[in-house]
Amino acid sequence: MTEEQRMQEGRRMFQIFAARMFEQRVLTAYREKVARERQEKLLEELDEEKTFDAAREAKKQRDAEKKKLKKQ
Repeated sequence: MTEEQRMQEGRRMFQIFAARMFEQRVLTAYREKVARERQEKLLEELDEEKTFDAAREAKKQRDAEKKKLKKQ
């Protein structure tokens, strides 16, 4: 193997290494973004559920109050 061939092989190996490092960084960033989006969606769903439960409880109390007033 000549000096020129070794240099080319070295450059090629470095390019492969750099491409893999870049790929890993992009993949990690993507996974973190997806995880963040899922977490935000879950928090929104929990908040909606909490709001729905509170509204249902308030309606239940209003209905009980109306029923009480009708009996009087």
